Amino acid sequence: MNIIRLLESVSLDKSKIGSFSNQDFTEVKKQLIAEKENNPEIEDSHISQLLEALKKNADSFLIVLNNRILFNFLSGKDYPRTYFSNSVPAVETEKIKAFVQQFFGEELLSFFNQNLETNKFNEISHLAEAKELFPDNLNYNLKQHSLDKIDEAITALKPPYGNLSKVLYIKDSYFFAFLNQIKDNAIEEKIEHLLESVTNLYKLDHNSELANKTFSAMSRYIPFDADLAQKVKRNKDIGESNFEAHRPKKKNRTWIYVVVGIFVALRIVLFINSSNFDNFTNGNDGNYDDDTEYKSEPPKIDRYYTNMKYAIDSFQVFLADFKESEIRQMKQDVSLKTGENPFETFYKNPPTADSNHFITVTNKTGYDMVLLENTVLYDSIKMPRSAHFIKAGDALEINFNSGYTETIFNMYLGKKWATFQTVANKNPFIRNHSVLEYRFSQLVPAAEQILKTDYRFINDATISYSKGGLDIDSNGAKVNPLDEYKK
Repeated sequence: MNIIRLLESVSLDKSKIGSFSNQDFTEVKKQLIAEKENNPEIEDSHISQLLEALKKNADSFLIVLNNRILFNFLSGKDYPRTYFSNSVPAVETEKIKAFVQQFFGEELLSFFNQNLETNKFNEISHLAEAKELFPDNLNYNLKQHSLDKIDEAITALKPPYGNLSKVLYIKDSYFFAFLNQIKDNAIEEKIEHLLESVTNLYKLDHNSELANKTFSAMSRYIPFDADLAQKVKRNKDIGESNFEAHRPKKKNRTWIYVVVGIFVALRIVLFINSSNFDNFTNGNDGNYDDDTEYKSEPPKIDRYYTNMKYAIDSFQVFLADFKESEIRQMKQDVSLKTGENPFETFYKNPPTADSNHFITVTNKTGYDMVLLENTVLYDSIKMPRSAHFIKAGDALEINFNSGYTETIFNMYLGKKWATFQTVANKNPFIRNHSVLEYRFSQLVPAAEQILKTDYRFINDATISYSKGGLDIDSNGAKVNPLDEYKK
């Protein structure tokens, strides 16, 4: 028990500290001994320390007792600012630091080390506001730990990427609030290097949660350098807007209804424009200038949809364009089951609506399969909808057709579902937990060509593999790419 908690356990007028008489000390000692009888946590050494602080270090003790941050931490209380007095004696800073080291040094050091080791920065970012009263050895310890943390993150963010799950603390705004309390030129230099590393990750993947959240979190750090401050602010704005736009939202089906509404509206407009209204008049003489030509302005489609081809192509490159010899730092997932959606960054949306259109897909290829389901909008724009994992030899029933849009499937086949780095690391997609998206580490021959091939499914399909390609049939009827097949 520290001396502040002990002091709080007895009724003592703190305003008298520094002016106690011998009789007052005798009364305080009696109170402490009586309290010890009721509280087994109190030891004789605790009483001796408190009496020493009151007798020999009253001025420094008063400084600590009236520092809201230190007092609330050491007492376990949460008193407001109005509880504390501004009328405190003038004491040399070094004398206060020596007092804090003598009576609270081990407790503070242990608390900071424990939270730094477990990457918990909420409480220590708040406590570090009192760093001006910390002993020099504690401040030095905090600085070294902080530099190590930043270095660890910078190293992990250099290609080939390290284990990013170990540096998720850079997404925590309290981490940067803590750094802001103890910053100096050395820390600021490291912060600038970290910002460069996160920016490079962002350039590779604008949807990276790690990059976008780090940009936002870093705004809690206020740089000395004005140019760096501007960079931090710009990246905060970019990161927050980007992450909000791409943040996964479970079962958010609003977008498909909006798209369908636009699709239907466009159909109505095209119907009206193509109809013959020559026999109708405007209620007057019915005469129009024959030379007047009326042209409808072509509809404008959101770039989100027109840019999707590039996004899908990039994802396919990530999934299939690598060599097994290039694989590094592989971690396999053996828990994935038939019917699950294995992705978090792309094809993450569930089917948009139930329908009466069910098909059963049977995988007899000898490889595990991910069936990629796409919606076709505006007659030509392919939008990712969902992904269905089907183990080798398994079958899966899929309810896929919304009734308003066309559905196209692509097939991704291989073995050993895993997350891993590659030497080239082309078009990386990073999951919410800041590791590379999972994919097959062993691919079926001609995996890239198979993945690029589009199929329409109408009825149940059995898929097998031979001679470097897929064979798809329903009751013996062979199916070609983009051919609808019926029983």
